[in-house]
Amino acid sequence: MKVEILYFADFKDITGKDREFLELKENTIEGLTSKIFSKYNPIKNLIWDDEIKNLKGNISIVINDKLITDKNKGIKKLIDGDKVAFLLPFAGG
Repeated sequence: MKVEILYFADFKDITGKDREFLELKENTIEGLTSKIFSKYNPIKNLIWDDEIKNLKGNISIVINDKLITDKNKGIKKLIDGDKVAFLLPFAGG
């Protein structure tokens, strides 16, 4: 199964890309993040909370232009061809 990942802000800085296609064995957000962490370990610091062993609560995930609001985002299923983006909290003033 192949999904497209869109990288913005810090993610783009780390990967040096604005998008890429990844082949997944496990069709969940957890499977995807595992694959991303193995390629770009610094991303783990941005979106993973080691204390709770889960994605940080303030991370937004968008799949095919729809914001995922599930409480446990990691188990969200993906399908072949999905377009996924991880968004950091907005800051500014």
